[in-house]
Amino acid sequence: MWWRVVSLLSWLPVQAAFLTNHVDTITVEEGQTLTLNCSTSPSQPSTLQWLAPSGFTIYFNDHPALRNSKYQLLHHSANQLSISVPNVTLQDEGVYKCLHYRSPVRTKEVKVIVLAIPSKPTLEASVLRGQNREGVVLQCSTARSKPPPQITWQVGNGVEFYGDTHHEFEMDGKTCNTTSKLLVHTYSKNSTVDCIIRHKGLQGTNLVASFRFKDWVADQEATSDALEKSSLSSQGTQLPTSTGAVMENSSTSEIDKEEKEKTTLNPDLTTEANPQYIGLVRRKSGILLLTLVSFLIFILLVIVQLFIMKLRKAHVIWKKENEISEHTVESYRSRSNNEETSSQEKNDQASHPKRCMNYITQLYSEAKAKRKGSVQGSKLKEKHPHIPEDIV
Repeated sequence: MWWRVVSLLSWLPVQAAFLTNHVDTITVEEGQTLTLNCSTSPSQPSTLQWLAPSGFTIYFNDHPALRNSKYQLLHHSANQLSISVPNVTLQDEGVYKCLHYRSPVRTKEVKVIVLAIPSKPTLEASVLRGQNREGVVLQCSTARSKPPPQITWQVGNGVEFYGDTHHEFEMDGKTCNTTSKLLVHTYSKNSTVDCIIRHKGLQGTNLVASFRFKDWVADQEATSDALEKSSLSSQGTQLPTSTGAVMENSSTSEIDKEEKEKTTLNPDLTTEANPQYIGLVRRKSGILLLTLVSFLIFILLVIVQLFIMKLRKAHVIWKKENEISEHTVESYRSRSNNEETSSQEKNDQASHPKRCMNYITQLYSEAKAKRKGSVQGSKLKEKHPHIPEDIV
């Protein structure tokens, strides 16, 4: 009895753990092929289904649900469903789900992480000449990395150390561009500096970019010689015949050349002098803005004045037209009244003799009717003589 109770208590947590979601993690590099496998025990076959991170069905058993050739079926059986995603991109990252349709339904989750390998690093050098610090600034940069890489510096075969590293993410929010700066105060022509980049997608290997001061110094000397030759050639075409003028031009060309070298090789020095230049530029831009705004306001005032003048002219014309129309209406009304009165008088004059004639004809007809009545009475009296009352 006790043994059965203990076995039941031990079986409940195992069954609960089996029913919970099983989560796996797969890390794949961008451009590689992702393989997703879902299987059950051979004794309990069931219907299998793969879901994309967006929630849409990829395959239901061996039937593709999405009309997308990106997903391919590798194997299907009663207890296994395997698919592949070739040429993986960052958009394929997410959680894929495999559903086992049994009682109850079980779920297997696979978290896919896509790595973007950083690009080959590039090294740039610039001379720093300021009041407090001088030296060479080295900048190592790499682009489109996920997650952000680790950049270290190594001078010669010494110890590695970190520089001033800055990460800038792109619009997608996943990949980033990384730069690291190193300031070298003293160096020899035979010394070298290595920029070392480490990343998860490199699988233990590193990306290295080397900088040799010997080659850089040779390039600087070659550029300075080219500048000298170009300045001398320009002076040979523009110099006068006097030797004093030649000396003055050569000294000014050397000064200009030094200024050019400072501006091209000293970015930090130019940044120190930038505030005054920026202030002048801002003042000039402010003056230009004020002049533009005042000019626009003047144009608007002119347009408003012209519009007001046109309105006044239109108002005067409208008044004149109203006065003319009122005058014509009054004259028309007076004419119509005169015509009505004259027509009434004519009608009265024409109707007066008619009334008289009607009255005369009426009197004549009445007299005629009376005469007829008297004649008929006399005739009746003659035909019927008087009968005495005794006979009656």
